[in-house]
Amino acid sequence: MYRLLAIDLDGTLLTPQKLITPRTHKALQQAAHAGITIVIATGQTLAVLQNVCVGLPLRAPQIIENGAIIADIHSGKVLHEKLIPPEHILSALSALRALGLHRAYHTLHRVYVDKDTPRAQKWYRPPVPAAVEVEDVAALYPLSCIKVAGIGEAESLREKRRELERIFEGRLYVTQSSFDIVEFLHPEVSKGNALKFIATGLNIKPEEIVAFGDNHNDIGMFRLAGLGVAMGNAHEEVQAAADYVTFSNAEDGVAEVIEKMILPAFR
Repeated sequence: MYRLLAIDLDGTLLTPQKLITPRTHKALQQAAHAGITIVIATGQTLAVLQNVCVGLPLRAPQIIENGAIIADIHSGKVLHEKLIPPEHILSALSALRALGLHRAYHTLHRVYVDKDTPRAQKWYRPPVPAAVEVEDVAALYPLSCIKVAGIGEAESLREKRRELERIFEGRLYVTQSSFDIVEFLHPEVSKGNALKFIATGLNIKPEEIVAFGDNHNDIGMFRLAGLGVAMGNAHEEVQAAADYVTFSNAEDGVAEVIEKMILPAFR
C-alpha cells in the first residue's frame, strides 16, 4: 500500500496553462483523506510553491529548488538546505557562457538573470517576484547561491547537459528541469535525496512511495520510489526510466494514477 506521493510541479501536476484542474485537486484531497502524505517536488522557488499550491493538503515538508531546499511552505521555515559550494559557482557560470547559454543565479528570495535572457520575465506570475535582470550574474558572486541555471535551445540542451555532467562529475549535481533549463546544485542535492530525507523522517519505506515527473530531474525519485510514474508529455529519456507512463499533464495524468492505481487499495 502506498503512503506517500511525490509529485513534480511544472509539466506534471500543473497543466500547460499552469493550473491544477478540479479533477486533480479532488484526487489529491481524496488521497490525503485516506492518510497518504503528499509532497510537491519542484525545481521552483519557495514563493512559487506557496502561491501555486494554496488549498492543497500539504502537511509534510516540501521539496524546493530540486532538493536544495526542504521547507514548511505554510510558515516559510527552511528545514534543510544545501547551497552550491562557493568555489564552484564561477566555474559553473563560465561553463554555461562558453556553451552559449543565458544564466540565472538563484538566492533564497530572488532570482537574477543575465540581461535579455529569453522568457525570463514570464517565469513568475505576481505576487511572486519577477526575475531581476543584470548585466552579468557573475558579478553577484560571492552572494550565497542555491543553484546556477543555464537557459538555451531545447534542440541542443540535452547534449549540452551531458557535456556539463561530464565536466563537473563529482563536483556538482547537473540536471535538467525543463526543455530549455539546465541546473547546477550541490553534489549531494537531488529530488531523490530530498525525498529519501523526508520519507525517512516520516518512517515511510521507499516501496511505499509513488513519484510522478516529466523531466531529467525527476529520475532520481523514480529510482527511489516503489512506483515511478512518467507523464505522457515527458521526454523519452524520462519515460524509459519510469515504471509506468500515464496520460499527459493536459489530460489529468496524475489524477488518473491516483484514481485507478492508488485509491482502490483504501476502499
